[in-house]
Amino acid sequence: MIYKMLLMGPQGCGKGTQAEIVSKILRVPALSMGQLLRDEIASGSDLGKKFDVILKRGDLVSDEDAAMMLKRRLEKSDAQGGYIIDGYPRNLSQWKAFDFDTPTHVIVIDVPREESLKRLGGRLTCRVCNKVGAMKDGIKPGDLCACGGEWYQRDDDTPEAISRRLQIYENDTQPVIEKYGALVKRVDGVGSVEEVATRIKQLL
Repeated sequence: MIYKMLLMGPQGCGKGTQAEIVSKILRVPALSMGQLLRDEIASGSDLGKKFDVILKRGDLVSDEDAAMMLKRRLEKSDAQGGYIIDGYPRNLSQWKAFDFDTPTHVIVIDVPREESLKRLGGRLTCRVCNKVGAMKDGIKPGDLCACGGEWYQRDDDTPEAISRRLQIYENDTQPVIEKYGALVKRVDGVGSVEEVATRIKQLL
């Protein structure tokens, strides 16, 4: 069976982590729009150069351009047997632009608002490899990641910014999830990484 999966849920639900785990199980690529954007810019392509200028200006890449980038990525050989897309489409405009393929599974990882705030409030990111870590695991801002990069707390991981992002998820992403109707399966995201991964495997 070909699995074309959208993995969705509020910030801090563990989408990125679970996408990587399920990617290994299904042997399909796990894709996030942020990483695709960084890869496109690093490639030096015409589209990448355009994105670089837009982002350095502090603007957002248009939904149409982002969809074009995703379409090109899904045409590569490793995505012919399926894929997992982490956290996209985020709003109805992106949903309309994502008109070139139809997912087979839409899995939503549900966590309560308090859990999102708790997880993201203690989240750290590596400046070099963009890996995500947690203060509860004993990492502190300024410590070094295994790659040699420094762990830091992103500006959008402050309590106020997290609350805004969760509100945007409620307002913008929930209507997208509703559009997928019967394709949507929900998973309880509270518990260990392994417990949540087991629930997703059972769904599949």
